[in-house]
Amino acid sequence: MDVIAATEAGSALVPNEDAVAAGRSVVAVADGVTSLGLPTGCVHGTPWYAASLVRAIVAHAEGDPRLPLDRALAEAIGQVAAAHAGTCDLTAPGTPSATVAVIREYAGRFDHLVLSDATVVVGGTAIRDRRAENLFGELAAAAMRTPMGSAERRERTAEMIEAQRLLRNAPGGYWLAGAAPEAAGHALTGSVPATGTGPAAVMTDGAAALVDLYGQLTWRAALPWLAEAGPEGWLRRVRAVEASDPRGRRWPRHKPGDDATIALCRPSSGK
Repeated sequence: MDVIAATEAGSALVPNEDAVAAGRSVVAVADGVTSLGLPTGCVHGTPWYAASLVRAIVAHAEGDPRLPLDRALAEAIGQVAAAHAGTCDLTAPGTPSATVAVIREYAGRFDHLVLSDATVVVGGTAIRDRRAENLFGELAAAAMRTPMGSAERRERTAEMIEAQRLLRNAPGGYWLAGAAPEAAGHALTGSVPATGTGPAAVMTDGAAALVDLYGQLTWRAALPWLAEAGPEGWLRRVRAVEASDPRGRRWPRHKPGDDATIALCRPSSGK
């Protein structure tokens, strides 16, 4: 599988908390989650967690291509947790966590996995996990109706984050990769033929916003455009849209720009 990827921080003022890793047949992206105002208990930080997680996912999913991707994710979560359990408090309410999307090409098929609000696109169809959106959409909308950067925005955002914390990795809630391998069992998984479907893509929500939020493309048109412009061209287009609406008036959102990561995958079977 040929993979081309790009990642970019949403702001020059803070580190990029997205990460991407690829092997010969697997690509994984992760969007690290920052729990504002909560103790993380971790001396490494969210960027370290996201980068460590995607590398571990690729190693496990490629090391045994018959291993189901949710099992590979569970192994990766456990490996990363063990790597910092001795120095960090993994029971802290804000312990680093991440959304995840994975594609693996094996035996003429694209296996895929999505956990939380990352996206896989195959055959013109987007596979997304809507559980958090369905639970907290109204709280998010209430926050984004307030002026970006205002005290009211910070208050509404804090309310949303507190509500999310109570339902994160809990029955009836939503699931993220964190310190508990069992979260992987709640990922959305599937498999489609690689031959005849054309290229595929994995991306974090900051990149998916070009379609989901900004409406610049449909998902059916997205892969041909990505194949032509490349991942860096995709991210340039995201930033151009955001620059045209820096206060979030046309497209209400939590911040002017989000970390964004996207990988284009071309099957080896299509060569």
